[in-house]
Amino acid sequence: MKTLVKTFAIALLSAVSFISNATTDNNGNLNAQKTFAVGVYQTVNTMKMNVMVEKLAGKSLSVILKSESGEVLHAEYIRKNDTAYRGKFDLRELEDGKYTFEISDGESKIVKNVQVGTVKPLANTPDRFISLN
Repeated sequence: MKTLVKTFAIALLSAVSFISNATTDNNGNLNAQKTFAVGVYQTVNTMKMNVMVEKLAGKSLSVILKSESGEVLHAEYIRKNDTAYRGKFDLRELEDGKYTFEISDGESKIVKNVQVGTVKPLANTPDRFISLN
């Protein structure tokens, strides 16, 4: 049952990402031709974020995690012949603040904003959170 739910969630996120993500080219023009789709979701009850990328073969991509100040915290590159990427990012060690996942092929870019924060704990609730914008 867990596998079925995960598979459905991944398919749903991929479909929503194709529809809802606006891309920009280097000139800031919206709706450049999309060659890839991105899904970002949090693993339940953890400080881990999953990044999924589906793309057409022929273009390489970069997956970059940046701080609010623009500092590159992590960068990975997807080879041009690969058609999928699955990355897991553990955000436990990050300070509270806003972070950005930028996925780009050099012409289009998809940006996913993430906020990491600490809240005053209540009974039986986690004291840190991640929110996706």
